[in-house]
Amino acid sequence: MSPVRPSSRPPWLLRPPLLVANLVLAACEAPAPGPGLEPSWEVDGDDVPPGWRAPSGPCELDPPSPTRLLLTTTDFVTGALTVVELVDGTVRPDVAEGSADAIPFAHDDRVVLVHRYQLDRLDVLDASTWSLVSQHALASSVPSANPHAVAFDERGWAWVTTFGEPTLRALELGAPPTSADRAQVDLSGFADDDGNPEASLIVRCGDLLFVTAQRLDPGFHPLGPDVLVVVDPSEPSAMDLDPGTAPYEALPLLGGWVRQFRRDPTDPDGLTILALSTGIERIDLRTGRRQWAVSPEDMAEADIAGRLQPQAFDVDDDGTLAYLAAYDADFSQVRLHRVNLHGNEPRVPEPFAAGFDSVERTLELVGSELWYGSTRHDAPGLWRFDVRDAPRVIAGPLPTGLPPYSMVALP
Repeated sequence: MSPVRPSSRPPWLLRPPLLVANLVLAACEAPAPGPGLEPSWEVDGDDVPPGWRAPSGPCELDPPSPTRLLLTTTDFVTGALTVVELVDGTVRPDVAEGSADAIPFAHDDRVVLVHRYQLDRLDVLDASTWSLVSQHALASSVPSANPHAVAFDERGWAWVTTFGEPTLRALELGAPPTSADRAQVDLSGFADDDGNPEASLIVRCGDLLFVTAQRLDPGFHPLGPDVLVVVDPSEPSAMDLDPGTAPYEALPLLGGWVRQFRRDPTDPDGLTILALSTGIERIDLRTGRRQWAVSPEDMAEADIAGRLQPQAFDVDDDGTLAYLAAYDADFSQVRLHRVNLHGNEPRVPEPFAAGFDSVERTLELVGSELWYGSTRHDAPGLWRFDVRDAPRVIAGPLPTGLPPYSMVALP
């Protein structure tokens, strides 16, 4: 069950000490606080603010037939890019330069690298040659804008969430960097008392953008559930879903620290998304209603009870099973699990491999093959599983140059 020997050291102790503080701010990863230190809350998934409206079209998530995987890799001093050719499983390390904190996103024939805490820039790469097309700095009045994610509207503008300030920015990446800024949206109306909502994920669905806001205190503890802020990029403005109340109203989500969105394959219209947080949440964007596909109680039965434990997930082609990477409660290792999304067995996440580490999202399911990138100090690299019937290792660890950091599937 354990292809790599577990270590007793928490993952943040495996990193260069001088970088730990930066990485905590960049990814909100910190040792879990003791029991009772974080508030609890209950959200009614049927309670939807009156101003909610459905987007005009499907969400841009998860290319249907990916041909490659792209990994950012890092030793937390420097970074690079590694490509996996899915047709034959070939792994090509170091095809381009990255950074110590880069998250990849794909759009058309381009790859956008979001360089986060204190790096504060976007790199645009040609996905056929891996040559650098352009760079766009994200200047800020705060110590770091800390960009987190990017999504593209119908005009092709890149909308960038900034975790370090309450601003959503739009850039036209084909324009010269000095004149690429196109718009900004103030998100401070959705913040807690510190004025910053800590925006993180973003996805475009039809004519709207959906942004997660965490609303954390200075110790990175949540002051309530994550919320989904709706942005109309044509205005551009964030939508107050209940103008008759104060402060600004967003859609409260069921869980905290949403790590990743995936398309729900059971919805042919592409208007339902799955979100990994303290469970796996199903969000119907037609109505705004939310429900647990995998509840926090189900996760807790698998000893995945903290908001910092889940790392990444993906869903099979028919939307039946999810594959989940999550830390143990003592952060000694990451285990890979599978779980049914419709209340059937396995209802509780069922581990099938262990002995890994990760920092960011490094899990992708392509057909019947699951790829996972581990940063484990004694065996970093890519693992490949056949998940038909009982999941089994096909290969690994496959070398990626520097250890894997974040992964995205490319068309």
